[in-house]
Amino acid sequence: MDTGWELHARSGRAVLVRGGRTECDPARLGLPESLVTALHEWAGVAELAQTGDAEQTGEIVSRRGRQLATRLAAETGGRIGYVDPFSGEVAQIGRPRSARAVRRGERPLAPESPTPWGPGLVISAVVGAIVAVTLTVVSQGLADVSGVLAVFVNIATAAGFAPSIWLGRTVPVWRWVAFGTAAGLVASWIAGLLSLLG
Repeated sequence: MDTGWELHARSGRAVLVRGGRTECDPARLGLPESLVTALHEWAGVAELAQTGDAEQTGEIVSRRGRQLATRLAAETGGRIGYVDPFSGEVAQIGRPRSARAVRRGERPLAPESPTPWGPGLVISAVVGAIVAVTLTVVSQGLADVSGVLAVFVNIATAAGFAPSIWLGRTVPVWRWVAFGTAAGLVASWIAGLLSLLG
């Protein structure tokens, strides 16, 4: 089981230790600057409290360290071992990542909110209608000049939209635009084929 990082206070600085030997400054993990600053402040206060004899200060520092370890676990998406600077006890905070995520080095994604089908389909329909009408009108105008030119423009347009549609299909808001664009392209091709028959 991957226990993740352990949070230590050493020489007034916060240090993350993995496997009992690999030390890392929290700033090197790409964490928010405010969290890194708070971790180092906590370590500095812990060092000051250790040199004094205030029991209440020790409790405050320990509580703050647990809060920061909880925030660190949420940011990294893994389990953090919090080492209390006074007692030396290790408390495991957070949930361990799945073995697959650990192997791939992934940060867990926040759960996606429910799919907004109603507004999403409306967006797709509007974008699809705009794309279909625009391409159909342009294709009809070009077909009057040259059928080959109309086909070439439609192919070029579809090829130009394809990468954006492919990348946008997984982005929560933009996927509706991508779906609408794809539907509009298909509808314009169908309209073009029907116009050849009629």
